[in-house]
Amino acid sequence: MLNNSDAKSKTAGKIDSFVFSPEDIALKDDAFHRSKALHFTEWWYFDATLENGYSVQLSVRVLSALKQGLVFLRVDIYKDGHVVSHERKTYLMSNVNFSCEAPLIEIAGKQVMRGYIDKNTGNWIYDLSFVIKNTSAELQFIGCTKGWKGKLRGGDWWGVILPRAEVKGRITVNSKILEIAGIGYHDHNWEVKVFAVMNVGWFWGKVNSESYTMTWATILQTRLLSNPLIIVNTKNQGYLNVDPKRIRFTAEDFRKDRGKLVPHLFTLDAHNEMISFHVTMEVLKIHHVRIMLIMNYWRYHVKCIGSITVDSKEETIDETHIAEFVRFR
Repeated sequence: MLNNSDAKSKTAGKIDSFVFSPEDIALKDDAFHRSKALHFTEWWYFDATLENGYSVQLSVRVLSALKQGLVFLRVDIYKDGHVVSHERKTYLMSNVNFSCEAPLIEIAGKQVMRGYIDKNTGNWIYDLSFVIKNTSAELQFIGCTKGWKGKLRGGDWWGVILPRAEVKGRITVNSKILEIAGIGYHDHNWEVKVFAVMNVGWFWGKVNSESYTMTWATILQTRLLSNPLIIVNTKNQGYLNVDPKRIRFTAEDFRKDRGKLVPHLFTLDAHNEMISFHVTMEVLKIHHVRIMLIMNYWRYHVKCIGSITVDSKEETIDETHIAEFVRFR
């Protein structure tokens, strides 16, 4: 059971009836969905932990209001959790080509993202080319776990297309080109309307062992009411959903940042008939940004230590990954 009643935690709360129910995803689900709503946002997110202490975050976000739209391209590159490049560029939607049939985004005539299925291997592959000023990330993500999608509490959709991917390619920082490889992740949110900001915010992250990937989140309805979820993927196989009553998420070591209390230590536990999971996530570095003027977004680099057991097979967890904390108010 999610139990945030620890005196050190500021996200304590009793779970209500919301249960996330993942289902299989199709490649078309990662295409542009648009919306009939007057106000909506939709975004594609990629991150990767790379060799030599580098990590990257890439995103394309659409913001539409009263049928007028803007597109935001973002590239963040880190070295040992420190920001070495933080670049953003804004485009009118009229300069961006989105496919509604397949994952394909072109900006000013140049391909930014293309997703497809390899005919020989069946792998889901994404070719990315994000270039802003002297910073670029030209990477290929090759999926090695089965993706899934599901509706969140506000009716918006969350698709985790690549819970885990092998990444290769190159990054360029201040005209320095680095050939690089690592482990990546890709998700996509759509039909996100104004109802989403009625939540306080959310925590999100993922954890890998040798064979398993755990994607987790805790949606903060209020400061006292939380909805947790964990999906466990087996490498090159399928996924399992964990009942929220079997999840315990604790946030500790709160420190003030931008006028908000921001946790610097997390503990995540999940136990059922098939899975036993425990991990401690210590925050190494934080990068704060503002998104769409209303969102406080803290990107964490966290050191994950713990273990997972699935069907009596135990594996250790010892890695550094990207997580996030979002607050609307």
